[in-house]
Amino acid sequence: MGNFQKNKFFFTALIAFALMFIGVAVMAWLSYSDMSKSAKELTVEQKKFKKLLDGHALVPEAPAVSLTTTNVDVAKRDLADLEEHRQTLLTAIAAPEDKRILGKPKLSNGSEVASLIKQSVDVWTKSAIEKDIRLPQTEKCDFGFRRYIRNQGASPKKDLTRVDQQRNIIDFLFKTLADSRPEGNNRAPILLESIDREPIETFEKIAEGKPGAGTMGPNESIRNERDEFNPSRTFRQPGLVDALSFRVRFVSNTATLRNFINKLRASGRPIVITSIDVSIPSAEITKLLSAASPTSDAAANAPTSLPDFFASDASSTSTGKAEPVKDERKLIVRQTPSSFAVQVDYLTVVETKNSAEATPAKK
Repeated sequence: MGNFQKNKFFFTALIAFALMFIGVAVMAWLSYSDMSKSAKELTVEQKKFKKLLDGHALVPEAPAVSLTTTNVDVAKRDLADLEEHRQTLLTAIAAPEDKRILGKPKLSNGSEVASLIKQSVDVWTKSAIEKDIRLPQTEKCDFGFRRYIRNQGASPKKDLTRVDQQRNIIDFLFKTLADSRPEGNNRAPILLESIDREPIETFEKIAEGKPGAGTMGPNESIRNERDEFNPSRTFRQPGLVDALSFRVRFVSNTATLRNFINKLRASGRPIVITSIDVSIPSAEITKLLSAASPTSDAAANAPTSLPDFFASDASSTSTGKAEPVKDERKLIVRQTPSSFAVQVDYLTVVETKNSAEATPAKK
């Protein structure tokens, strides 16, 4: 201790040099560790780079495809072709602009939409009567908008433009069905039970396969009406294609169904058929259709030609010479109406925005 007191400056300098040496050693060790880590990362990247240069065999027993300038250019062209093909498919799904069915873009409130709905339902009902399309007598057909027709003052609270779009799509479906009677038989019986829609403004959809799918969403507070349904099958693809589902339930003959489907397909509208259910109508509906388009059972059941022994007697007594029997079409199976439920999707391409457009600029 006495030496330290006598040589204070010397020992202080010695301690400082020792601390400095330790600090330099620690820094050197840290630098060496960083250098080793960087060397390892560089080695890994060099191996990856070498692997890219050596190429990868996409198909067994085929030359490896390497990362050369030529291959990069070819890959860029392929990517551009794929993007062009994708846009072509999306355009085909969305249909040309003149074939799209849209809703009014600017709607002030739900009351305006409800007023348009009620006007359309009245027009459709009147048109059905004029075109001799029977409607149910026990349950009035409200064309998918029962919750607004039956409840005075009720109106949509959200998705106003899409609800109005549904109204326009139902208008197209009704007019198509009304014009689907077989050619030459403008009085073919049609009973329109309902045109159902999915109530997009009242409940939150649950993706298929998740718990609760096919049931009401957690935010649902109003029960579904008789003319509303949650589709079990749809062409909807999240992020790519959106869809509005409808279900046309009517009773008629097979020829009318065939014409209805063909007219939908030939319309050029972005409408696809997801399912067709066929069943036997109830006796009440069959009776209503019979009353709408009466047929003469006596004429239908009357024989189209006489048996041979009657024909021979008649011909022998009148002319004494047998006449050849003409071939005539005979009714073997009487065509009866069936109950059809045709579910369709109206497709819409989901518009994707660039990140710069999607992110609002900060002020």
